[in-house]
This record gives sequence, C-alpha cells and structure tokens, in this order.
Amino acid sequence: MFSFLKKQDQAPPIDPAAILAAADECLKKSDFEGALAKFDELCALSVQSPLPLLSRATCLLELKRYAAAAEDCERVLTFLNSDLPGHDGEGCTTVHSLALLRLAKAHKELGQLDEAKSALLRRNAIEHRRGRGKLDGRASGDDDDDEDDEDRDAAEEEKRAAEMWRERGNAEYKKDKWAQALECYRNGLGHDIYNAKLHSNACMALMKLQRWPQAMKHAEQCIALEPGWVKGYYMKGRILSSESKIEKARDVLRQAHAMEPANRQIKELLDEVEARVDYVETRLRNRKPRATTAAAAAAAPEDSGNEQKDHHHHPAEDVDSDEDHCEDGACRTPKTIKLRVTRKDILNTLVDVGAAAAGVFAVWWLVSKESS
Repeated sequence: MFSFLKKQDQAPPIDPAAILAAADECLKKSDFEGALAKFDELCALSVQSPLPLLSRATCLLELKRYAAAAEDCERVLTFLNSDLPGHDGEGCTTVHSLALLRLAKAHKELGQLDEAKSALLRRNAIEHRRGRGKLDGRASGDDDDDEDDEDRDAAEEEKRAAEMWRERGNAEYKKDKWAQALECYRNGLGHDIYNAKLHSNACMALMKLQRWPQAMKHAEQCIALEPGWVKGYYMKGRILSSESKIEKARDVLRQAHAMEPANRQIKELLDEVEARVDYVETRLRNRKPRATTAAAAAAAPEDSGNEQKDHHHHPAEDVDSDEDHCEDGACRTPKTIKLRVTRKDILNTLVDVGAAAAGVFAVWWLVSKESS
C-alpha cells in the first residue's frame, strides 16, 4: 500500500574512466564499432572534452565514415588548444594538431583535396610555432650543438629572404600592380610559408584580382598562424561577403568585432553585411503571405457570369493579371489569355455579318434606282 514511500532504486553514476577503459579494450581488439559505441557515451556526457571527440573521429576514419569524422574534428577545433597528454600523436604535440591531421585525411578520402591541403598547412603552422617558441626560449648559456646553430642560421636567412620579397611586393601593390605584387608575395612564401604577413598581403592582392577562393585560403592560413590578429578574420569576412555568403560573413565579422570593438573598418563592413541579411530575411518573410494569398485565389471558384456555368478547372496562368508571377525568386510575365469560343458565339456573329451585308445591298439598290 505504501510502496511508493520506499526509496526508488537509482541508476549507478556513470564512470567516464570505466567507459574509457572499455573503449581501450575494444581498440586493442580492433573492434572499432564497439569502441565507437563507448566514445558515443563519453561524447554524450554533460561535461564535454575534446579527447573523446578526437578518439571517436579516429574510429570513424577506421570505419570509413569520413564525413562524420570530419565533423568531429571540426568540433575539436572549437575547444581551446592543449598539449596531447601522455603519448606522441603521430608527430603532433597538441590536440588541434592531431585533429587537423585527422581532418586532412577525412577530406582527402572524400576527394576534397584543397580542404585537405589547408588542414595540413594549419597543422604544420601550429607545430612550427611551437618548435620556434622552444628554440627562441633557450637560454644563451645553453650548450647548443653545431647542427642547431646551422639550423638557426638557415632559418634566419630564409626569414630575411622572405622579408625582402614582402617589401618588393608592397612596392608593386602601392602601384596598383596586383599580379606583380602577388608574385612577389608567393616568392616570399617559398622561403617562409609560416609568415602571416605574407599570407595577409597575398590575400589582399588576390581580393583586388577578385580571385576569391584563392584569397580565402590565405585568409584562413593567416588566422591559423596568428589567431589573435584580427586582420585574418576581417579579410575572411570580406571574401564571404563578396561571394554573397552573407550569413557566414556576418558570423566571422561579429567574431572580429568582438576582438576589436573600436575598429571602424570592421564595424562598417559588419553593418553593411547585417543590413543585407536583414533585407533578404524581410523579403523571405513577405513572400510567404503573398504566395499563400495567390494560392487561395487560384483555388477559389470564379463566377463567370455566363448562364451555363463551366465546371472545368482553369489554371492560374489563364487568369488575367497585371502582376508578375514569382516562384522562388524567379519572376515571369503572365501567360497569354486563352479565349473560349462557343457555337452560339459563331451563329450570332454570322447573323450580324448577314444583317450588315443586307443593309449595304439595300442602300446600293436605292442609290442606283434614283440615278436611273
């Protein structure tokens, strides 16, 4: 009777460590389906981490589910970057590096070679920055061997050559010689592919030449190399806007505006893009009621005024209208009106023609009689 007062059995709390251990056991047996099920459980937890997503992406790649793997890798990149714990990730030292390596493989298998190259370049940029930081952070008293000294000298020489080409490109750019400037910037990138300024300048030259897809690649590399530099986001927003991808442009420019709220250029471009988005959304909202009204009018029965009512259905294009018919943004002019001629109409016309002919004959006969 009072069974409802008894304490209900509660499900035991989920232990992420136990699930991870079970997933590792599946991976040792190459049971990727089983491991995937365990990683699905971890990814469904309220406390999110990039590592289960990264592990799930690895399983998805093994199962040849490349689109889903790419989606998980993209989600990993939304987390803050951190060191890979406890193991060497195929030459990658950070979570983002390994996610980009997985993403490149997924894109390659999907036949998206440009996206694959872009992911690899971003991964290499992260590792290059970390390696350069470790090199620059060494104390002057460290006992560096001769090989390290040679590597450092060669790197400095490459940087100087890249800077020389950048300055040449800037001189051509100021003369409005966009193609020549672009060639200089590309020569500079041949010496230092991780130079964010060279990627930025090449992007600007390509935008002047209206070569948007190539410009986008340099804008994305600029962001990957210098995530805190707002110019990469601004250029990406401009390119998306020029390609009429206004909603994506709005999102990128909002991110740039949050980074530098006082930047007038970003604010002006963001206002312009948001106005375009509002205009498109307003047109879409207004089109729906009009389309509904037109459909109701076409479905309503019409009183033709004839004594015998026509029970056949007449399509909307037969109706006379001064308005254009718009469907999905494409407008066309009204079609020619189709006239229906009955037997009664033909008989009435013949009677009228006969009466007119008789009248003409009577007038001719009277005139000829008087003249005779």
